[in-house]
Amino acid sequence: MEEKTGVAKYLGIMPGLAIMIGTLFLLRTYVEPWMKDAVVFGQKGWLVQVLSLNYILLSIIAGIIYRNVIFGGRIPDWAEAGFRTTRLFIKSGVIMLGCLYTLQKLAKVGGIAIALISLFVFGTVLFVIWYGKRIGMDRSMVGVMAAATGVCGVSAAVATSPGVKAKPSEVALAIATILGFGIMTMFISPFIGKALSMSDYQFGAWVGTGILNSGQVLATCLAFNPTFAPGTAVAYGEIWNVVRVISIPFVVFIITTWACKSEAAESCATGTQMSLAKVFKDRFPVFVLGFFGMTALSSLGWLGAEGSNTLHLLRDVMSWIFGIGLVGQGAYIDFRELKTAGGKPLKVGLVAGTLKYVVALIVIMLFVSKDANF
Repeated sequence: MEEKTGVAKYLGIMPGLAIMIGTLFLLRTYVEPWMKDAVVFGQKGWLVQVLSLNYILLSIIAGIIYRNVIFGGRIPDWAEAGFRTTRLFIKSGVIMLGCLYTLQKLAKVGGIAIALISLFVFGTVLFVIWYGKRIGMDRSMVGVMAAATGVCGVSAAVATSPGVKAKPSEVALAIATILGFGIMTMFISPFIGKALSMSDYQFGAWVGTGILNSGQVLATCLAFNPTFAPGTAVAYGEIWNVVRVISIPFVVFIITTWACKSEAAESCATGTQMSLAKVFKDRFPVFVLGFFGMTALSSLGWLGAEGSNTLHLLRDVMSWIFGIGLVGQGAYIDFRELKTAGGKPLKVGLVAGTLKYVVALIVIMLFVSKDANF
């Protein structure tokens, strides 16, 4: 098929994009307000108060239904280009999240976030390398699983695959395993957080540490508290998540070095090792710079004072951008792919993911106070 260019390329985006925007519009304008007033089991708003349903979770569910039911397991060609804008929306939203912070506020929480994330990221990577070798999993599969469970799922697995010579099928298997685990945690975490009376700060710290995929961290925080503002779960969760994303180059470097050293001497002689400088150049997530740029503008007061019309507009736009992106994210969850995540990769993913998720919860509850003063 000939690749589209120019105007035709942008027109090709329209059908899929229209589906995502239209879906979010219906959910926010009609479905969510109806749920708040609906009486179920004799309780008004039961769907929202008990099931914690909001437009964020509904957006993901809608995307899942599109992919697995309406589209029959594959996004059709006429909609594919539009749905591919999902990552652009998510990354744009992360950049805009910078308006929730100031550099002074980041300094208060940054040290704690760096310490905890470093412990869990590199601890998980080392555990997966040890456990994967113990059960006899292929080196390349161990490498992508270590990155996927240690950092942030999809991005880390893809970034690590060249260095460990992973097959496309191994990367797909790692991603399917991580997404499957993430779907489960995404829906149960808000219930756990509310049952334990966690504050937004504690919940954001836990989810930003314990859930394996960046998009799912965002969705889970918004399911717990759908408000975009300083001091909310999404504000805290994304700080932890940004710190984790920044660690990708270090993780790629460590896993690549491990893989190379564990290969035969002649394999290492082919130049598969990468310098840290090259990894940073090739793999550093540039959108993180946009996040800190937005934070710098907020710190200088150029986006207006808290409560200003400018900030209110930014946060409203941000909620729409994230919502559109999450419809698309749901559409990339293919239940058939999740079914293939079996055998040793599934075992490693579930053990490492569960361990990280549970230990992070224990650490946060024991050592992180409810009040962040942030």
